Amino acid sequence: NSLAAAWALNNVQAQINYGHRATHVVAELSKQILRKFYERNEQRSYFVGCSNGGKMGLTELQKYPQDFDGVVVGNPVIDRTRLMMSYTYNARALAPAPIPPQKIALLEKATLAACDGRDGLVDGVIDSPAQCKVDLRALTCRGGDAADCFTAGQVAALEKIYSGPHDSKGNRLYPGFPPGHEDDYEAYITGSGKLNSHPSGQWSFQDGFMRYFVFGEKYDAVADFNFDRDIAAFAPFEKDQDAAQTDLSAFKARGGKIMHYHGLGDPDIPAQNSIDYYDKVVADQGKKHGVGKAQAETDSFYRMFMVPAMGHCRRGPGPNTFDMLPALDAWVDKGVAPTQ
Repeated sequence: NSLAAAWALNNVQAQINYGHRATHVVAELSKQILRKFYERNEQRSYFVGCSNGGKMGLTELQKYPQDFDGVVVGNPVIDRTRLMMSYTYNARALAPAPIPPQKIALLEKATLAACDGRDGLVDGVIDSPAQCKVDLRALTCRGGDAADCFTAGQVAALEKIYSGPHDSKGNRLYPGFPPGHEDDYEAYITGSGKLNSHPSGQWSFQDGFMRYFVFGEKYDAVADFNFDRDIAAFAPFEKDQDAAQTDLSAFKARGGKIMHYHGLGDPDIPAQNSIDYYDKVVADQGKKHGVGKAQAETDSFYRMFMVPAMGHCRRGPGPNTFDMLPALDAWVDKGVAPTQ
């Protein structure tokens, strides 16, 4: 259980298994079993996963490019170390000003009113959340705290969640969560509206990672993490826990194909992080083949699709139920690249 991360304490092998090796070993064993049972080799091998499953797909094609012919990567954990740091940042922002669940609907109503029509269509779906600007201070309580407004502290916390973690000099350390479609905030970010946003998924994940992987079981990241100097402590864990490698040459050379999607309303992993990763892969292809060929070279094996208003792998008022496997198979087997 990745939320109850005590299994990782001082257990390097378990950490490596969780980071990448287990998926590879299971893939190899599965192939051996199926080959034995059917008395023939597989024609194609595909991997489909979302969230940590999306991260598994990325680590497979980065570290074990021969395992799969094609990979569907959804809302992936690309750099776990910094994602956990961003969760700590959000938990610290909420610690002095928790946001109760009953206020989330108020927040979503305000962001939808400010952002929905920016794409030219008022349809309950925010197509370009990164372009949306919301004046949260207009929602500030004029008197004391009330159900139909946010305290100044709650507004400040939400502004930090939207902008993402920064160091003391104002340098952005990780993307924030853009405004819009906050209905899942209670489960993923704000929690029960009590101290430290417990028991939201983000609070639980960062607490387990910081204590059982990096700093020790008595460590309190919400209180003690230093955003100027403590990121350096992640360095020993990046190789096994992150999937941020952008040189995908080996997977491309073996004819592998990637379909990558991310919900723009994801309250767990910022969609901008997928966009940033994709752009880095394009840049890497440019270094290898020339800037003019970067996009075409990337398109030959890697396509990314941003899904309006979809949450973390599911839910949301936009499209959120689809099967990419037939399209991936057509691309690998017949050379028919997906365009939408």
